[in-house]
Amino acid sequence: MMTTSLALLILFGSALLVLGNLRVVVQDTYAMITTCATRARASGQMIPRLAFLLLWLLIFSLSFA
Repeated sequence: MMTTSLALLILFGSALLVLGNLRVVVQDTYAMITTCATRARASGQMIPRLAFLLLWLLIFSLSFA
């Protein structure tokens, strides 16, 4: 019971920290995605990386369905 309570406390604390800084998280995520997309486009790896991303999205979506 104590372990479950501690795990839930850590989970809710982490969620609270993320939600409290949501604007910064979104800005950093957007900057990272645009940088990676620019590099992939410049190196000619955009289609393989996009296919890999879609594969993982498919795997995760099917695992929760």
